[in-house]
Amino acid sequence: MELRQLESFVVVAEELHFGRAAARLQVSGPPLSQQIRRLEREVDATLFDRHTRAVALTPAGAAFLPRARRALAAADEAVEAAREAAAGGTGSVRLGFAGPSSNTWLYRTARRFRAHRPQARLVLVTGRFSGELAEDLRTDRVDAALIRTPVDDDGLVVHEIDRHRLVAALPEEHPLAGRDTIDLAELAHDPFVTYPARRMAVMRTSVDAACLHAGFLPRVEQEAPETHTLLSLVGAGVGVGLALDATAELRTPGVVLVPLTDPPEVPLALAWKAGAVNPVLAGLLEAAGVGGAGVRGIGSV
Repeated sequence: MELRQLESFVVVAEELHFGRAAARLQVSGPPLSQQIRRLEREVDATLFDRHTRAVALTPAGAAFLPRARRALAAADEAVEAAREAAAGGTGSVRLGFAGPSSNTWLYRTARRFRAHRPQARLVLVTGRFSGELAEDLRTDRVDAALIRTPVDDDGLVVHEIDRHRLVAALPEEHPLAGRDTIDLAELAHDPFVTYPARRMAVMRTSVDAACLHAGFLPRVEQEAPETHTLLSLVGAGVGVGLALDATAELRTPGVVLVPLTDPPEVPLALAWKAGAVNPVLAGLLEAAGVGGAGVRGIGSV
């Protein structure tokens, strides 16, 4: 049974006249009559009573009509749903992010995405460090990720969107906590709380590099799995740490953030897999302000 046959049946049922129905369908009368007869053979029931001057629905035809209309409407809905999904209006996109320092960007972008794509879903994935998120992109566990750079960007498109400065995170009783600024070298003899080295944490690399530039290698007292824990450990007096200035909004009890005199900057980037095919990704990139092209063309952004 073809949709064309159902459409022909519905038009004849509405007109109750083969000539007028043929005119609406822009076909000639004989082919239309043949379509209806083929449909009746498939249904195994007579759908119309045909008289010399009139056409009427049989009981079988009357029962068939509303269901034929629903089938045609369902076909139209299926086409519209497919087109909407292909355009990225429905479906989902998974965005990974590494920590609270990207919250401001995340809130702003998520609101824009939901305003412009209300039928699509933005799924947030956290608990991963930037190097891990780069691997997640390559293995299709996420569609896009907010990452700190530099990372191994093989197979990825990486678009820098912001930069944040490193600041010293000190227990409030620390001798330098009341200063307006400090030189990082002044913390050379303090125990450090920092990020784990084995989980591809770009922040750990940035902290070590900043300390080496200041003339020392940090003596790590304890590693923290994420920024909230790091600041809590600092507040508990376990040691000092380096965090991003964007974490000031966390306001962790017992912790004072003090600017550095020569603060290193850590870039924040939005990354996605080169050649990505998820059409909803294009909507996320538009919301992020980094591109409006179709997904297959966004590698050039």
